[in-house]
Amino acid sequence: MDDQRTLLGGPDAQDRDPGNHNDFLKVSYTDVICEPPSVRSPECSYHFTKKIFDYSSSVTYDILTLTLGGLLSLAYGLFFGLLSFVFVWFVTPFTRMWLLPLGWFAKIWWFIVKCFYDPLYLSCGRIFSNININFRKAAIQNV
Repeated sequence: MDDQRTLLGGPDAQDRDPGNHNDFLKVSYTDVICEPPSVRSPECSYHFTKKIFDYSSSVTYDILTLTLGGLLSLAYGLFFGLLSFVFVWFVTPFTRMWLLPLGWFAKIWWFIVKCFYDPLYLSCGRIFSNININFRKAAIQNV
């Protein structure tokens, strides 16, 4: 078995977001508590509050994951399964069903445009193509 596989046979357990979809959630203590050089707390206070922040955010995430993670994963699994079913059995067939006759309408519309609209617009373009407008500033002279 590959060295990067865990005991359960899944991918590397350390990299649970290989697509970096939740990169914005990587928030550290220094991202939240930013002390400028002019106002600094004592080192012992800084390290103590940093440990409290890291521990409380980790424990909160773990508790919510344990309590709601299973239910939410079940709900998301059901939702995406339903969504896949609807697209495979309803949306795609009905889309294909409507695209087939639209091919004929597209050919008829192409014929109408080529036979009627193209000559009209080409003629109008040739009529108006010889018009030249010059803007010159001329002084008004007394007559």
